Amino acid sequence: MLPSTQVREGVLASATFPTLIYSILSRDETGVVSLAGQDVEKSIYIQDGRPIFATSTDREDRLGEVLFRSGKVSLEGLTESVEIALKSGKRLGAVLVEKRLITPHDLVEGVRYQVRNIITSLFEWTRGRYRYAPGPLPTEEVITLKLSAGDLILEGIRRVESVSRIWEALGGLDVRYRATGRVEKLSSDLNLSLEEWTLLSRCERPATLRELCRKSNLKDFDVCRFLWAMLTLGIIGRCPGEE
Repeated sequence: MLPSTQVREGVLASATFPTLIYSILSRDETGVVSLAGQDVEKSIYIQDGRPIFATSTDREDRLGEVLFRSGKVSLEGLTESVEIALKSGKRLGAVLVEKRLITPHDLVEGVRYQVRNIITSLFEWTRGRYRYAPGPLPTEEVITLKLSAGDLILEGIRRVESVSRIWEALGGLDVRYRATGRVEKLSSDLNLSLEEWTLLSRCERPATLRELCRKSNLKDFDVCRFLWAMLTLGIIGRCPGEE
């Protein structure tokens, strides 16, 4: 598929974030998608259809706060390192490693967790504006992490607690679902539990949401979120006539 060079903009309420982000990732493009709302802006950097980095203006998403909450750095160590980073112009992570407050491995894992949390937090957004700008990334500012797009979408949807959003995405108890021809290709990129694999296998033949909930060992709520994620990824689809 040829990459698009057109900037896309719109209101998030008109397109749920899972659908929006997957429509971008599935095209194997490179670019930046940004969402703004409630005085916060978050951006996801995408390379060849894979999320590789993310930024946020939310103070709670900063690397220092992430490492502090996880217990990797003390309050004193964080405060001193922030001051050094501001004065020297160095990245905070580099300062923390230089001061031997964390290891290089801690830094990589901390950044990976930070980026995953920024991206998955956006699945909870229902208001705001989005902008997708395809094109080369500012590589001097981006740390390439090569995250799994499928896992991020699954993890993000697992964070959604709104029953009405999930119910709207699924459509009803008697809607039938079936695995698509993309199941083997796409599901190999996911870390699924045994119960989730079992649930997915039951979609090899048409099955209603009612039947899938009755037969699964998962909570009905978790069944619904999982099916929403699989629908978003195109691993399952609604049977013809039930769109």
